[in-house]
Amino acid sequence: MKIFMATAAILLTLLSLTGLKDHKASDFIAHEAIATLNIDIDAIGMDKEECKDAADSIVSTETIIGMSKMAVAKEIYAHIAIHNIIESLPNAIKNLSIVNRINNSTLNGIDLEDYGDTFLRRIAYDVIWVVVR
Repeated sequence: MKIFMATAAILLTLLSLTGLKDHKASDFIAHEAIATLNIDIDAIGMDKEECKDAADSIVSTETIIGMSKMAVAKEIYAHIAIHNIIESLPNAIKNLSIVNRINNSTLNGIDLEDYGDTFLRRIAYDVIWVVVR
């Protein structure tokens, strides 16, 4: 597992050096045509099946389009996992500017957008789905 995590971290670091980190599919669509959805961070539990159920509802009602049910479930799960991890950190670490910025973004809820997040973040969501239990 340590080798997998190290490999994933190296891959994410290398990908972050490319232009792929800043682009997402919705960049090529008129902004006013993009639907967004904000889910309260506490509305869904840290459970993959619950995330899949929420994703099924979101995709089947076409609240968010351009994403598979699994992609939506993974994004929801990753946001909840990151929030829970940060909440469990000591205050000294939580108060670091980058950690505080990430924490503040999770407190505002889970933001979903038509066609999904950036390429790099989608890879991170996949890694979190596999690794975090």
